[in-house]
Amino acid sequence: MVKVRIGGETHRLQELLARFPAGSVIFREGDLGREMFIIQKGHVRISLSVGDHEQEVAVLEKGDFFGEMALLEQSPARSATAVAVDEVEALQLRSTDLDLLLRRKPDIAVRMMTKLSERLRETNRRFEELGTRTELAALAPAPAGQGIEARAVLAHETSGRLFPLRPGGDTTLGRHDPVTGVTPDVDLSRLDPERTVSRRHAAIHDGDGALTITETSASTNGTFVNGVKLEPLKPCALADGDGVQLALVAMRLHVILGGG
Repeated sequence: MVKVRIGGETHRLQELLARFPAGSVIFREGDLGREMFIIQKGHVRISLSVGDHEQEVAVLEKGDFFGEMALLEQSPARSATAVAVDEVEALQLRSTDLDLLLRRKPDIAVRMMTKLSERLRETNRRFEELGTRTELAALAPAPAGQGIEARAVLAHETSGRLFPLRPGGDTTLGRHDPVTGVTPDVDLSRLDPERTVSRRHAAIHDGDGALTITETSASTNGTFVNGVKLEPLKPCALADGDGVQLALVAMRLHVILGGG
């Protein structure tokens, strides 16, 4: 999170504060711009054009920043679209404003570099995950009744997305946390626009040829296997074809042949 409290600069910062009503477009992909934004209130959805539709890539919160590439790369063309999810207040900084801010508060530069590093790591993780999904999608599901002894995926049948599970150990399930930068192994953020899934919702354990799922927090909106609600912190065995639902996000487990 990037905080911008500067002693004696309150009046100046107020002059830089921009307000956007819910649903308004802050900027569109391809627009020209010379400013970046640091969110002080509300949420901003970032999306990219993929073919003929918009693909959400992040929902940012108070303390997050966006549009920085227009300043850091001196490239005026916006690389994504930013839309106010609710009422948003954000500091709107041009290059000279950012220079002044970093001189007064050099620790902000460190935080920004840390955040940019987290974003790069997350981008690399998603590319790796995409490659893994492509490989897994070419494999046939295991026949009904076969023991769980290989790689497995959770399939979101509505969207066609596949989420590979670790062949050993724990696979975490939940939503990306933009504050800490932590992303679970199975990130359901894009499938859960209403944010019913907790950021640390559940975990699937693969051990000794058996899969189990555990709801890791009692504060979640529920975890269900074949329609039966799980007790928090109590493992539940999984089998090929089981329905797995986290809050409002329903998926199905498929065990894949040829794992290991």
